[in-house]
Amino acid sequence: WRFSSSSDAIIQQSVSEVKGFDLRIAGSSEALEKLLNNEADLAGYHVSDKKRSKVIHSRLSKNDMQIYPVMKRIQGLIVKKGNPLGIHSIADLTNPKVRFINRQTGSGTRLLLDNLLKDEEISPSAINGYDHEEFTHTAISNAILAGKADVGIGVKNIALENGLNFIPLKDEIFFVAMKKDV
Repeated sequence: WRFSSSSDAIIQQSVSEVKGFDLRIAGSSEALEKLLNNEADLAGYHVSDKKRSKVIHSRLSKNDMQIYPVMKRIQGLIVKKGNPLGIHSIADLTNPKVRFINRQTGSGTRLLLDNLLKDEEISPSAINGYDHEEFTHTAISNAILAGKADVGIGVKNIALENGLNFIPLKDEIFFVAMKKDV
């Protein structure tokens, strides 16, 4: 099965233990488009906004897709151990001394951040490193561990696995969608 999925360590581990899957990591939006364009048999994506979830569910249902909630996870700010810069909120990202690392355009995590910035009326241009992108949650934590950034946005389990601090921002649901025949 061709499985296009948003980055998630649990999904990646689970799929690696089952034969017959060709997993390709993509942003949530890209994974869904691949499914709808018959370039994937399954798509993994996450949503933190109920309104957006309903829109996606409606579009998938109209295209004869099955949707399964797989897990709840927490998105937030990943910071160095001990949080030396005292980062506690999205607003703290505007401090010019803070070096931020972002997820790629099209990822559900990037969409979450952009919505939070919009809600708080913060311009992305006010964030040092907003345009510095990485493709996975693990890459975000590795950049922080390597001292290339002070903070990034990602999932809690990756922060904890790497001994980093975590500031929760939003709960979300991770879904897997597929054609009914799959």
